[in-house]
Amino acid sequence: LARGLPHARSRVPRTSAMSCCPTGAVGYLEADHVDEGSVRSIDGISYYHVGSGPNGLLMVPDVWGWNGGRTRALADDFAKKGLSVWVPKLLLPAFEGGTDGDGLPPSFDVGARGSELGPLFGGDWSQEKVVPKLQAVVKAMKSAGVTKIGLIGFCYGAWVGMHLSKTVDMVGCASPHPSIHIESMVGGDLVALASASKCPWALFPAGDPKDGGDGETYDAEGDLFKALEEKFKGKNVTKRYPTMRHGWMPRGAIKEGQFMAGSGEEVQAAVKECMVDLCEFFVKRGLMRRNRAGLPPTPIKLKKPTFVKVDTIEPEARGLNLMLKAVSCTETEPGKAWDAVLGDDTGIVTFSLRSADHAEACKAGSSVRVQNARVVIVKGFIRVVIDKWAVLKPADAPVEFEPKSSKDVSATEYELA
Repeated sequence: LARGLPHARSRVPRTSAMSCCPTGAVGYLEADHVDEGSVRSIDGISYYHVGSGPNGLLMVPDVWGWNGGRTRALADDFAKKGLSVWVPKLLLPAFEGGTDGDGLPPSFDVGARGSELGPLFGGDWSQEKVVPKLQAVVKAMKSAGVTKIGLIGFCYGAWVGMHLSKTVDMVGCASPHPSIHIESMVGGDLVALASASKCPWALFPAGDPKDGGDGETYDAEGDLFKALEEKFKGKNVTKRYPTMRHGWMPRGAIKEGQFMAGSGEEVQAAVKECMVDLCEFFVKRGLMRRNRAGLPPTPIKLKKPTFVKVDTIEPEARGLNLMLKAVSCTETEPGKAWDAVLGDDTGIVTFSLRSADHAEACKAGSSVRVQNARVVIVKGFIRVVIDKWAVLKPADAPVEFEPKSSKDVSATEYELA
């Protein structure tokens, strides 16, 4: 942390509360997790920090707080992917002692006791009280040299995160199983909130919206998503995880005895899939590098070739793509060289071939596809050659023309410079 800002720091060597699938599983899914970062504070706001560098990720927890479920395991994994990650302690006073002094206690069952949260959202955990804490942590991030910021908000964290996005410049925000609809619960305007965001969002709602899952407002035709698209067209993402329970990302398949949002291999697979989705979004937003994020290289988009006519061929032409019909193929050097005359409905041209396979493809009457060929001048006359960068193959279908033999491009003599 930069000089001049009040802060405290303590190392966190203990094992966190997260535990899920068998020992030996990948990173954030391991049976037990030891925190790799440290606890610090600024202006009385505590936060967990891990990683370094100018690209920062503000991870806003769900209602179980800064050390609930696998939150810190995910933070540590993002740090390994090249980010400076900050997880603030926001939900104070903690409810019934909370988890590590923040938010709800580990075993709090939101399904059975969810009605108890309403007064908290309108009171001590309201966005009016929590967003200033987030702004203080953003100040610490910038003072530590972070110049580019992204945000992940889990559930409740997406609601206060979207309020933060109205005032803080960020490259993008994302939320597995968002609870931005809390805005409507406390009497606010959900669409107006989305419209005020200063950056695009990636949303990963859970469950069936018609059967208790996250609402349709997060889908492509939903009001919230359409409001984001109006402002950042084509830059937002929505992808529903229809078989997951709300909260699965930090709380699915965790240690027994805590509130668990699903269990089993399907949940673990969904957590890994969503990690890829989050990384893809932040790579596109310029926060992460594809290789550091562990993503495969972007597939190369091959350009569709533009085919030209024989009568357009000129000396020194390169990158020639032609659809032709063979007129003749003559061996000029036994087993080594052939002259093949090919043409289309605009003219004919002579190819100098050095491959028996190419010669075989150029038997009289054959239809041939040529790509990336080039012209050489032999004794003043145009010859087309197929080098190692070019392709000459039988056409996928017979051409429907006869070569125009009266126009021989290779019959014109050019004066050598």
